[in-house]
Amino acid sequence: MPQHSADATAETPIFRQIVDHLRDRVLNGELAAHAPLPSERSLAESFDVSRMTARRALEALDAEGLSYREDRKGRFVSPKRITYNISDMVSFAAKAQACGDTLDIELVSHGTIPADARLARALELPEATPLHRYTRLFRTDGHAAFLETEYVLASRFPDLLGHDLRQSSTRLLEQYYGISARTGDITIRMRAMQPGEASLLGLAPYHPGIALEQVIRDSDGCAFCFGSQIWRGELAEFSAQAIVGELG
Repeated sequence: MPQHSADATAETPIFRQIVDHLRDRVLNGELAAHAPLPSERSLAESFDVSRMTARRALEALDAEGLSYREDRKGRFVSPKRITYNISDMVSFAAKAQACGDTLDIELVSHGTIPADARLARALELPEATPLHRYTRLFRTDGHAAFLETEYVLASRFPDLLGHDLRQSSTRLLEQYYGISARTGDITIRMRAMQPGEASLLGLAPYHPGIALEQVIRDSDGCAFCFGSQIWRGELAEFSAQAIVGELG
């Protein structure tokens, strides 16, 4: 027996009526963050609709950022989005830790590599220059949010990999090497997650994510760090302040 009724005569498509119903349950707190959502089958039975209609409703909820999928586990209610003000040159980790937010950093891998053409171009140095590379997984409230890989000049930070990298690298470089971030060149785009990235973030391979790349410069304008992040799309919310110059 259907538990809910959809109005087939209404102007609003049936799948949108289902989306509205689920959205209301999320927004009023009936479905809490990370709570499981109904499967296609149970949703179809509950509203007496086809599984295709139920699937469209769930996919629309994903598109709104109100739900997320975990590989082979199902769909869940998205937690509150993480706001990252990219105009602020303090790193996300530094700001979150300063505000007392729950942020866990897991060191996934680290090592020293020669700069390839892409990294050499980003950091404005010769190819094959030794770089320290470290990859970290960031969790908020125990939930994987984004994966980050950073590259820094090994000669400038020789013993960096011996430090505890489960903290803000911005603070670490400032505290032990006296190098502060002053400016950054930031690029944001959508891309498919590679299988290894998706696995660490609990998603299916090639799931769409939001990629952020930044070249960080010191007070002299010298690039000293290149960072690459891949975020779960339903968690990310980037903001910035625009400065409007005078028209010449």
